[in-house]
Amino acid sequence: MSWVVVYTKPRQEKRAKENLENIGLEVAHPVRPIEKIHQGIISVNFECLFPRYIFVRNESNIFPKVMHTLRNIRGVSQLVKFGGKLAEINDMTYQKIEHFQRALASQPMKLFKEGENVVFTHGAFRDVRAVYKEPDGDKRIILMFELLNKPTKLSVPLAAIKRG
Repeated sequence: MSWVVVYTKPRQEKRAKENLENIGLEVAHPVRPIEKIHQGIISVNFECLFPRYIFVRNESNIFPKVMHTLRNIRGVSQLVKFGGKLAEINDMTYQKIEHFQRALASQPMKLFKEGENVVFTHGAFRDVRAVYKEPDGDKRIILMFELLNKPTKLSVPLAAIKRG
């Protein structure tokens, strides 16, 4: 068994997957959870492991019949080919990708790591460097920085910092 690699239009992996499934194909779209800031709150979103690429199982009896029309499916740009032959991955390689995806799914990629340097972007501490310590709810984080030559902990809103 093998999986054919399909190149999608920008940010349309989900749309291509749905449309390909609607015509009876088995489609895989590996994603991973990642923390993002949305309206000042940390939320978990899903990001593609392989942006603009999805995988279609080649073993179904439907695939050979629709292979030449896949470019007309909404969200699909083209089939990936090398030297005129379809780019395929074997089932064992796909199982490794699936295993890797499951491992990533157990722990979302954190927005900030403990000990990471950040910079204040608002208020009295603007342009002052600090060190990220831990989250303080959904909207705030705790930072350590030097204030009058003394280490100080401070809880600030997410919108008040950036990576530095």
